[in-house]
Amino acid sequence: MRIANQISLKIFLPALIACAVNSFGQSAIHAWAKTDTTAIRIGEQFHLDISAAIPSDAKLTFPGIGDSIHKLEIVGRSAIDTSKSQDGSVATYHQSLTVTCFDSGFWVIEPFTFYFTKKGSAVSDSLTTEALLMQVQTIPVDTTKEIKDIKPPVDVPFTFKEALPYILGGLAAIALIWFIVYQLKKRKHKPQEVVRKIPDRPAHEIAIESLKQLQEQKLWQQGFYKEYHSGVTDILRTYIEHRFSVLAMEMPSDDTLSHFRNKLITPEAYEKLRYILQLADMVKFAKGIPLGTENELSMQHAFDFIALTKQVTKEDFNHTAESEVKEVLS
Repeated sequence: MRIANQISLKIFLPALIACAVNSFGQSAIHAWAKTDTTAIRIGEQFHLDISAAIPSDAKLTFPGIGDSIHKLEIVGRSAIDTSKSQDGSVATYHQSLTVTCFDSGFWVIEPFTFYFTKKGSAVSDSLTTEALLMQVQTIPVDTTKEIKDIKPPVDVPFTFKEALPYILGGLAAIALIWFIVYQLKKRKHKPQEVVRKIPDRPAHEIAIESLKQLQEQKLWQQGFYKEYHSGVTDILRTYIEHRFSVLAMEMPSDDTLSHFRNKLITPEAYEKLRYILQLADMVKFAKGIPLGTENELSMQHAFDFIALTKQVTKEDFNHTAESEVKEVLS
């Protein structure tokens, strides 16, 4: 009999241990929900915690929770945090919700369902929490007492210490406004002097030399029309500044032409200057492409304008006189 009992024990003991382990493992995989209170007053808040424990190698789908659960309004929620068991076989997911309610009564928090898929399996399992009941109470009102008027606002004296920051801020604003007005008036009454560098050579010599250098670059022949005409006009404007003391570099073409209209230069020189400036504006602003003859004519007009307007020096006069004497002697 004893031998039979020993044989039975050896046969059924491993099975019992396996069942116990399997039962323990199943109990570790579950979901639950709990609140930190079961009753609140209208407008108060409470915390609702939902959690699920699943195998660590499984993929969990958390229940979708909107902005409200029936009459209960969710005003905040934490991130979903994760923790694992000591042996690493079970992972627990947890989230805390901050909830409030503005309607009195008993409200049911229905069960939440979690879905998870084990590794290597195409079938999803589910875990469901238990339903919870929350009581929302009204604030008791004593109807036996008389209704009293709302108390008027209490007058609080305004101290100098409280007014000091406003006083200092106002004075600072006044000082800043005065400083800005003073600087503007100062700039208005004292115009900025424009200092022009006077060249150490005659203006026409510098201009002719610059035009020849520009001509040698062959810009318009390479398709650089804007650079070519800008170069011609900049050389002429610089020449005009040094020759006539006119700030031509800072003037638009119309103002430059208006300055020379019916004065300072001959009509022929004026027309040549007008042709150069208007053609350059058409190229720079209207993106026009002039003909080859127009490009060459602009350069020729620039040389002619300088020749017609250059300042006659003593050396020029002496050179002319010598030429006339040689003509008479011959």
